[in-house]
Amino acid sequence: MTNEIIKITNFMMNAFIHIWPYLVITIPLAVAVNMSGASKYIKRAFDAGPITAIFLATIVGAFSPFCSCGVIPVIAALLIGGVPLAPVMAFWIASPSMDPEIFFLSVGTIGLDLAV
Repeated sequence: MTNEIIKITNFMMNAFIHIWPYLVITIPLAVAVNMSGASKYIKRAFDAGPITAIFLATIVGAFSPFCSCGVIPVIAALLIGGVPLAPVMAFWIASPSMDPEIFFLSVGTIGLDLAV
């Protein structure tokens, strides 16, 4: 049992070491977007029309360098800023590491509350 706990702890530490640079970049970015008022301009860009907004969000998401952990603070900032749900979901699903398969794998592994 102790051996398994050590393996789990090592896995968690290695995973955290791998993702912390993304969190260090994206969390302050999300805070800066909210604090600077840039979310209003982002919201205005996505209010052009639903199809245009979804297409634009998909393009931005597809070329964003965010991992699944790094994209979540950006999504939160967009939602708090008032960006409609459809473009936010398009951005989220188009992000390289946060597609539906990875989301459902995360739900199965860590549970719905933590995955969401």
